Amino acid sequence: MINDVFGELRKQILQHFPERQLYLRSGGEVKYYVFGTKTQMAIVGGASVIALWCVFTMFNLLWGHNPMRAPSKEIKRVEAKYERLLADAQAKENNARLMLTEQRQNFEQMAKNFEEKHQTISQILKTGPATTLSPNLETTKYAGSRVLMAPTIRDNIPRTARKTLVQKASLDLGMEFDRSLNNLDDTQNAFLVSAEIDTLDRIERNRAIINSTELKVDTVLKESPFGKGGLFVDLGDEVDVPSEGSFGSRVASIKARVAEAEALDNALLSVPFGHPVGVETYRTSSYGLRKDPFTKRPTFHEGLDFGGQRQTPIVATADGKVIFAGRNGGYGRSVEIDHGHGFVTRYGHLHKLNVKRGQVVKKGDKIGGMGSTGRSTATHLHYEIHFQGRVYDPDKFLKAGRYVQ
Repeated sequence: MINDVFGELRKQILQHFPERQLYLRSGGEVKYYVFGTKTQMAIVGGASVIALWCVFTMFNLLWGHNPMRAPSKEIKRVEAKYERLLADAQAKENNARLMLTEQRQNFEQMAKNFEEKHQTISQILKTGPATTLSPNLETTKYAGSRVLMAPTIRDNIPRTARKTLVQKASLDLGMEFDRSLNNLDDTQNAFLVSAEIDTLDRIERNRAIINSTELKVDTVLKESPFGKGGLFVDLGDEVDVPSEGSFGSRVASIKARVAEAEALDNALLSVPFGHPVGVETYRTSSYGLRKDPFTKRPTFHEGLDFGGQRQTPIVATADGKVIFAGRNGGYGRSVEIDHGHGFVTRYGHLHKLNVKRGQVVKKGDKIGGMGSTGRSTATHLHYEIHFQGRVYDPDKFLKAGRYVQ
């Protein structure tokens, strides 16, 4: 059976690869070559191997591993890697820039807050209390009358509770300023809280003194250089002050309170709290209704009369500018001084004048000597206080002046 198979195979091979002859004619000669079955099979086999190799190579080039494409893929892979690294680096740089910007803003805000507080502290230290109440006062004799009590606070304007401020003021103000920024901030805050309390006390004392004259504080302040309409407190462009530390926006509040205290201090400098006679004297006539010394009829006396010897020194009761110095009808030789804030004082029946119109005087400066010129029965001083064109009882100002240092 095996022989039959081989015989059939041999028959098929011989059928497809019979012996062939190749004739070549060249130069009149004919040559031929004989290709046997084995030779033909070898040639066909070699050609088949070459064809298969070509197909295999083509397949690999198109769909399989391509050695020529390997460098391109590696380049792309490296490019993708570096692009990722570059993106990460850019993201880190952006984060760093954002953090730097935020830190710079925080630092600028902190520096701004420190500067605001420093300016406020400087303003407080520069201003200082201008007027205080004397704890131990000596009474002054006025023809049998005495000053019996201090001015009381009659200001109806509501004030903020100080319980929290007092608690904060108990912080140690002796902290060293060369410690950390937080310690510096705490020290500034504690100082400002204490200064705010002192400023509030100044405001309350000044208001109490002015109110003791039965004048309204707001009315006096309206006559200040700030203009009609009351006190104007300039807080700059910072309408919304950001909260910072344990103190926050109270810097603006302290600035407003310091400005109010300064306005009240300036107002007190204009109020005629001083005594018009430079030596010990006595009162001869009070303010208000009295019997006229000439006509013996009831009349209204618009000032206080103080007795004394001729040429007793008469002094200015507050800083101001002389607006009149000369003879004035029944007042005889008289002096009028404009103290600002709507206050004007008048000194009548003087024997001699020591000032001229337009002269600037200070509280306590001698402006003349006591006399009896004009409508007068004896040597004395007639003293008046005018505010906004109206006369007021000088006795109230004299009593209030006892509590001003």
